[in-house]
Amino acid sequence: MVGLVANSTAVLRGLVVTIVLLIVAIVLANLLGGGLAFLGLVLWIEILGAIALGVWLILRAKQLYSGAGAVVIAASIGTAFFVPSQPIGWLLWTILFFIGVGLIVWGTRSDTVRPGAWVLLLPRVIVGWALVDNAQDHFWTNWLPGGGGFLQIATQASSRQPLWFLDPLYQGFLRGVVVPGADIWAALTICGELSFGLLLAIGLFGQIGALGAMWQNGNYMLMKGFIAHGAYTDKTFFAVELFCLLTLASLAFGLDASLRQHLPSRLPKWLAEALMGTPGEQPGAVGRAAPEPA
Repeated sequence: MVGLVANSTAVLRGLVVTIVLLIVAIVLANLLGGGLAFLGLVLWIEILGAIALGVWLILRAKQLYSGAGAVVIAASIGTAFFVPSQPIGWLLWTILFFIGVGLIVWGTRSDTVRPGAWVLLLPRVIVGWALVDNAQDHFWTNWLPGGGGFLQIATQASSRQPLWFLDPLYQGFLRGVVVPGADIWAALTICGELSFGLLLAIGLFGQIGALGAMWQNGNYMLMKGFIAHGAYTDKTFFAVELFCLLTLASLAFGLDASLRQHLPSRLPKWLAEALMGTPGEQPGAVGRAAPEPA
């Protein structure tokens, strides 16, 4: 049984892995040379990855409901970005999303390390869904190609009146790096919202999902001004994401609760801790109930 709070070593390892992933994403987006190309790559990786994970959960881990939930989540993401939001796309993808999350919650109930910890599930799912919703909305409101509304926001943020002593430093970054490459940074923002929100909502690699989402909302706070009233929503999101990180929320009715029992024996302990905040368990070590019928 893991503890109720993440240990500092696991958080630090998760932070290192998250930073590496962010650097890789920035480099790859620039190599592809266009925001739409990078978004398309990320979308297909996540859709096909969710389907592959679902098939593995059904066939190898004997997790029928969780596997089906992952496949439904893949369908939800595909619908969100390939079916026009109006008149019905927004409703269809949202319904599929919560059906998928519900199936995962039901399928992982016997593996969760805190069977009564619904308080950890609800903020994780709601914030995760909200980030994914932001991602698809930014896509359909023409952030790409060219930066669209993101370019306008970044330009205004770079020239607003500084509110505290760190504002000039961040505004210099916006003027010198983000605004000239708005197309790439708009795509990185959409992909960050989608990826980190998805990981939070389904409880997969919870450390990375929470830390990445904190990075995302931290940037929003700095763009608006850390002490600005308009940043209160981002501060709220940041606090909830920090709560999910410190309480290992993905182990409560999330995929991490099941996957930690099926980690390859050769997987380094530090990597498992970086991804999900725990080194994992060998199959059967957590007192799991009988597998679901496939």
